[in-house]
Amino acid sequence: MAGTLQGKVVVITGASTGIGRAAAAVFGREGARLVLASRRADRLDDALREMADAGYEAIAVPTDIGDFAQVQALADAAMEAFGRVDVAFLNAGLAGAGSLLDIDLDAWHTAVDTNLYGLVHGIKAFLPLLSGSDVPGSLLATTSAAGIHGTSYNTGAYAATKTAQLSIMEALYGQLRNAKSGVHVGVVVPPLTRTNLAGDDLGVWQQIEANLAGRKGAPALIEPQEFAEVVLEGLRDRLFWIEATPEQNERLYGGRDAGAPARKAHMLNARTESMLARQPPDRYLW
Repeated sequence: MAGTLQGKVVVITGASTGIGRAAAAVFGREGARLVLASRRADRLDDALREMADAGYEAIAVPTDIGDFAQVQALADAAMEAFGRVDVAFLNAGLAGAGSLLDIDLDAWHTAVDTNLYGLVHGIKAFLPLLSGSDVPGSLLATTSAAGIHGTSYNTGAYAATKTAQLSIMEALYGQLRNAKSGVHVGVVVPPLTRTNLAGDDLGVWQQIEANLAGRKGAPALIEPQEFAEVVLEGLRDRLFWIEATPEQNERLYGGRDAGAPARKAHMLNARTESMLARQPPDRYLW
């Protein structure tokens, strides 16, 4: 039986670990031909071997998304290898604290170069390829609840760039709509997921899980492979907002994160109510 993405060419940035690597495996299972990109060539090679061992057709292109020339080279490599691009999953990103109480600007420049300009670079390089096919393709961007549902104020650079990513994707959606383009735009909003975003030592997640245990309504830790199924279904249904529904939580997460809708509603409502009442943002900072 043909998969959802049979024969489609999918480019994934941030494909060497976490959600990107898990999505590559899920998309490959569905018949996609894969173009894997990441800054770390050693990890990228490992991901490529995993896909090859599973029988998936894939190439790997080391890419720093903060450098437009490298992103354009990634697009060129995809076209040279497969002659088309059907999906660009712009998933790469990095965390950054970026305190505003000191004069250190390095974290800010790094976050902006990767999370903000990296997304713009991907749009500029891949949108023409997605628009040019008989069936317009999909462009997905991974953002974060840290800049959408509320604000993670202790990671200011990360939260700010994730907020900017949403604005960029909303603007892209509107501009494509006005141009009567059929290209699908999707914003991927992961839950709390066991990835390398918190650092290469994945043992930190054991402490995070311990801290969350027993807290009423606390988020559950979701595995990248579980969330990759949500991304696949959002891609299949050509959704703008790609995050787990209550039904997906039950079916894919075993009901572990049942409190997610209430948490999201609280943060969004608290922000709106604070703005309308001209109150400070205490209720939606986390």
